Amino acid sequence: MTAPTSAQWLRAAAARIVTGSQILARERTRRLAGWVRSVWRRTMSWLGEASGIAWALRLAVLLAAAWVLRKIGVALAAGVARRLEASPWLMWPALALWLIAAWRAADPKRRGPAPAAAEPVPEDGPAAELTTDEIRALLIRVFGLDPQVHITVLAERLTEATGRPWSTADVRAAVGAAGGRVDTGVRMPGLNPSTGVRRSTLPDPSPATPPAPVEGVVVAGQEPSKGPATATPTGPATAAAGKRPDIVQDPNNPHHWLVKEPA
Repeated sequence: MTAPTSAQWLRAAAARIVTGSQILARERTRRLAGWVRSVWRRTMSWLGEASGIAWALRLAVLLAAAWVLRKIGVALAAGVARRLEASPWLMWPALALWLIAAWRAADPKRRGPAPAAAEPVPEDGPAAELTTDEIRALLIRVFGLDPQVHITVLAERLTEATGRPWSTADVRAAVGAAGGRVDTGVRMPGLNPSTGVRRSTLPDPSPATPPAPVEGVVVAGQEPSKGPATATPTGPATAAAGKRPDIVQDPNNPHHWLVKEPA
């Protein structure tokens, strides 16, 4: 086996840096979008808790805070622009740091093996009665705003969210069934790197299909049927849906999800 030529090595290095730059851009964009969504939800929740004069006061506080933050942001951006214009050599260290980060992000050992097709739904364990989309939705819910979570932490969160005990083996099976990937070297704030799952490896659930129209309901603008109503016995909607449990939000805790057994 001959060693790669200089041209081949340069092409491979350039391709790795491009791939790493794309990974970094996606991760930074996803984190920024998650942070923006989190701030927006908390702000709207805080504003919605008040009414009347209190609501108007809170709105005024939010508008004043937005005005102050805009002023600070514009001042910081102008200061950075003036600094770069006065010291253009600072771009070289910034470029070097980005190239190093992109090189490390595209490391095959850090990225893990290529994602495989979604495995079959586990035949046993807490996820045995869930479909692939339901498993994906449940995993995404317990991820919250974390871009990556250790597998032991996922097991704890899933246990709390569903009320059923989850082991790390159950989490691995659920992640595989959802089309995700378990990687090593996953980092979480305040914890040492460990085995875990990165949110970017999980496909999003398929869009929910619209519910079928309910028979016997009179649409506005139409006249009801003249004939006598026939009592056609039909089973409950949940009976035809199969034997899968329903995942519903706890009315007392919006961050807690309950798994209801089928009737």
